[in-house]
Amino acid sequence: MATVCLSALPSGDTMRRNRLLNLTRSLASKDNVSLVLYGDGVYNLINGSQAAAEMAEAPVTIYAIAEDIELRGLAGKIVSQAQQVDYGKVVDLVMEADHTITGL
Repeated sequence: MATVCLSALPSGDTMRRNRLLNLTRSLASKDNVSLVLYGDGVYNLINGSQAAAEMAEAPVTIYAIAEDIELRGLAGKIVSQAQQVDYGKVVDLVMEADHTITGL
């Protein structure tokens, strides 16, 4: 089974980020989990940040919307664990997944 989690979680919201990471870890114990960060959520993936370190350690496949990275001037500043994709790829992930979780 596969689960896709979509999140635009702002990087400064530590409590929500911890909930998101706990959820993905819990799901990953019995499922293949992908985490898609879009909008301001891509700030969580800046190299050297605590948020990026925590995200990179999570047992999930991480995707980030390339357009959102570019729009925020973050090209070349995102952790290598995050695969940069377009919105078309996100549609494919959602369509192929057994479960989709949004609003995180």
